[in-house]
Amino acid sequence: MTRLLTIPAALAATLVLAACEPTAPAEPGSVIPTGPYVLVGIGQDTVPQRNVGIQIDGLKLSGQGPCNSYAANQTGTPPGFKVEGLTTSGQSCSGTAGALESRYFQRLQEADGIKYLGSVLTITGPVDYLTFEPGYRK
Repeated sequence: MTRLLTIPAALAATLVLAACEPTAPAEPGSVIPTGPYVLVGIGQDTVPQRNVGIQIDGLKLSGQGPCNSYAANQTGTPPGFKVEGLTTSGQSCSGTAGALESRYFQRLQEADGIKYLGSVLTITGPVDYLTFEPGYRK
């Protein structure tokens, strides 16, 4: 009687394992952890104020620049990246803060790639790249 019960169990286990196909390993840097990040660089320029943040939550992006909060959708599959529907709170922003925010939003909208390596998030585009570290803006 025990032998009769082990045959169906073994058959079921074999079928379950046969249904599992091996998956290709993820490309290095293509798994993007969700959470908050702070901007530390645009291209070769550093952002010492650490006053620009981004929150990645799957296909939703949100954050705060020096003057405006923002939100957008992300439609690419890493390492691809594409921002659509960027909206901001529309506050006036001038001076150094305005120049940084304008440059940041422009680069974010032009972006076509994303990777996460060694606790550094990099969003790349045809002109420049944005470099982030995990954390919150100041």
